[in-house]
Amino acid sequence: MSLGVRVRLCLKDLYAQDVVEMIERETRKYEVESIEDPSHPDFKRAFQVLWDGFGAAGEMESEPVIRKMMLDDSTTPLPSGTFARYFLLVARDRATGTIRGVRDGRVLVNPAYDPDLCLVYLSHIFVLPEARGTVLTYWLRIAPLDLAVSYLHALHLKGQIVLPAPDAPGRYFGMRVDLAAETEFFSPEDKLSLQRILFYGRGGFDVIDPRHFPYRQPDFRAPELIARTGDRPVPFMLLLRRVGREREARLPIEEARAAIRLLYDDFETFCEPTHLASSLDVVLGRLEGRRAKGKNDVALLPLPTGARDLKRLKPIFRYDAYRRHYGPGPATDAVLNGEVAAAIAANPHWLDEQLARIAEELAKTPRWVYASRDKGFDPDAPEDPPPAAAGAERGAA
Repeated sequence: MSLGVRVRLCLKDLYAQDVVEMIERETRKYEVESIEDPSHPDFKRAFQVLWDGFGAAGEMESEPVIRKMMLDDSTTPLPSGTFARYFLLVARDRATGTIRGVRDGRVLVNPAYDPDLCLVYLSHIFVLPEARGTVLTYWLRIAPLDLAVSYLHALHLKGQIVLPAPDAPGRYFGMRVDLAAETEFFSPEDKLSLQRILFYGRGGFDVIDPRHFPYRQPDFRAPELIARTGDRPVPFMLLLRRVGREREARLPIEEARAAIRLLYDDFETFCEPTHLASSLDVVLGRLEGRRAKGKNDVALLPLPTGARDLKRLKPIFRYDAYRRHYGPGPATDAVLNGEVAAAIAANPHWLDEQLARIAEELAKTPRWVYASRDKGFDPDAPEDPPPAAAGAERGAA
């Protein structure tokens, strides 16, 4: 007989206003602002936060490029016909004014590619240590959606695009909105890759199957450095959250084509077109090959959200993805010929053992809030009460 049972909380039990009040309370200490001009007093600091996190790895545009993208008229299309609106968001501590997080990216639309598709490219995010583990990370993931709605409205007013439902901002004016993000393929020794994958998996993102969509992030390093060392695009997963369509398991080829073309139109504003062409052509070629076989879509691979579904990591295991979908090259050789490859050669069950180890570690921190009782409800678990807090007294507040 148990003397106490810890009570789990089901989100479906909350009243709508409860959710609003709860989120308001959690976010009250932060404010999020969109920097619209490089002369903004926080521009330098915001850029430096992102550069320190991504610049050294060649995954970040230079400051002059960011300045130009910010100053360009976003209602004038790029040469390709794509409309692009750069955003740089800063989250501050309301009490001190200190920056706690930065997010940048682009809102991309091209009616010639797909008349009712808006792609929100979540390029970089960096949350400072003081705000990690808070709701700020989640808000910086979805804050660009509000900018996208305003941008779509502005383009419509200028006659640049036609919105399917111009009187319905709550439904994104009838546009299909995709949030797109890049991240590394999974590898057990790379804890950061797992953290990112779980973060996006819990946020409704899927991976476009790399078998048909072998995406590469372009080499963002300075042109003179690329000239000396050669172009080195990095194999990444392209993640999508198809807002309002998260349960759909298939991605139409036309939508996949539009997504890659929109992203590469953005990259072409600061990368050499010749460097982009080969990577773009590979993806477009794979999609056309799929269509030639009579297929009209590609798979969206679900990401894991916790210890129980880690098997979803197998199709995005870095070593296998590089070997099967990318092949040897400057960006893959270190993995294909490295320690992981040697471990697999010595032990064919190495990956399964690593996943079991990770599952055991994740299971040490059980989750006490769940979305719905209709999903895996178990009235007998968990039964063990949490340990009493040190120094706690009965009746203490």
